[in-house]
Amino acid sequence: MPFTTNERTRFVELLQTRGWQFEDGTIWSPSRGLWFSEPHFQHDTPAELHETFTRRAERIAKAQLEDWQTSSRENQDASWAAEEVRSSI
Repeated sequence: MPFTTNERTRFVELLQTRGWQFEDGTIWSPSRGLWFSEPHFQHDTPAELHETFTRRAERIAKAQLEDWQTSSRENQDASWAAEEVRSSI
């Protein structure tokens, strides 16, 4: 089941504690290289989003291309927030 309205709100709030910015319905990472808008919450569950972004963060850290530390950290933020939402269900 996709994110509920309450889960989406909580996900955004959690990311804001990590320096993400909410603008015009989109939550942006500090580098603005990663974002989530309404369509992102319509298909995946919090558990699926957690798994996806955990794997992405690991792949980015392993590849170590360009600004990989920032990108990996921001993917870890998304994974963490999704896990927090999932565990509170």
